[in-house]
Amino acid sequence: MTLLDARPLAQVIYRRFPSYWTAGLEAFQGWRHGGERPPARLDVMTSIGGSNLDVLQVLLQSLAETHPRDRIQFWLFYMRLAPQDLTDLSAFVERLPNLTLHPVQVQERKDFDLLSKLGQKPYGARFLWYTAHLYLPADIKRIIYLDPLDTIVTNDLLPFLKQPLLGQYLAACREAPFAPPLICGPARQAAARGASPDKIRRISKGVLNSGAIVINLDKLRRDRVGIDAYIETARWAQAEMGLSFGDQGLFSLTHGSNYVRAHDRYNFRFHDAPARGPRLPPAVVHFAGRIPKPFHLRLTPDQERQITAALDRTGARELPLNPTQKIKRHDLAYYRQWWDICARTPVYDRIAPLAGAYATKVLSEQLPALQDTSVTPSAR
Repeated sequence: MTLLDARPLAQVIYRRFPSYWTAGLEAFQGWRHGGERPPARLDVMTSIGGSNLDVLQVLLQSLAETHPRDRIQFWLFYMRLAPQDLTDLSAFVERLPNLTLHPVQVQERKDFDLLSKLGQKPYGARFLWYTAHLYLPADIKRIIYLDPLDTIVTNDLLPFLKQPLLGQYLAACREAPFAPPLICGPARQAAARGASPDKIRRISKGVLNSGAIVINLDKLRRDRVGIDAYIETARWAQAEMGLSFGDQGLFSLTHGSNYVRAHDRYNFRFHDAPARGPRLPPAVVHFAGRIPKPFHLRLTPDQERQITAALDRTGARELPLNPTQKIKRHDLAYYRQWWDICARTPVYDRIAPLAGAYATKVLSEQLPALQDTSVTPSAR
């Protein structure tokens, strides 16, 4: 059998047994870098724009608390932020003795504004991690990227940072962790070889989830990957295919499945996970999917009991909060965990009343509606 003949078989094996790789790798990485280990340096980054920079305090607090003996270098990529907001965040970080903040202002504003326009997404700052290898010091070979406002760190990230990258650009979790993985090359090449529009559209949603990733800075530097590659792909995707996309979708369209799979505990999207919970404790909790962002929804213990009682009484699996967002019984603990961390930060005083008022409003509207609706088989 030639190597070419063996490739389809290898893809079938990878599609059917990917969890064996991540489970085995996680056990090995935990043995090498977990447990009672010496202090280490962790390089972590995010990218952000808009008016909620102070909410980043929650992620930073969680990161500092879970790595009390480590030296955390936190790189904040941005294009436009109010100077006072940066000053206030720096003052907060001074309270965290093991974390150093490094603001990095990205200069290619027109390029990222163009990507936002072509992708039909309003958040150009989401794409900024594409330039991490161009702005960070050359002695940093890899870095963890975390979404700024809807993730918290709950366990050791060093095994994730040290994961073997096997020459790939990223370590990441799949966008659809409970579906067979999509293996593909760059989308333009796939389309030229006859890939269906449905497959290209699936790629545009992202073959990986970028909420928590390890970026192989060294590899991107060696391959001289620049923003032009993304702009070229974005123009093609919008003009020829009529696609919209975010950062993970455009990365996938440009590079295909150029990533090595990480264990889902490093990007635990609890809302879409089985209700029984993760087999290993999550290291990054990600408020992804059709749920409210955590800083928008603060539930009291009594409101949690009301939700649980309504779901028990009706047999429904989830409570609709609005036309696009729902909440499940097992989601409640993660919102509670986020707000427990938030309560130890200054931003709590600003956002807690707003999030509490929103919770009261939506529950007053949706709980009676759930009780008055008969349960269909599909809702069970």
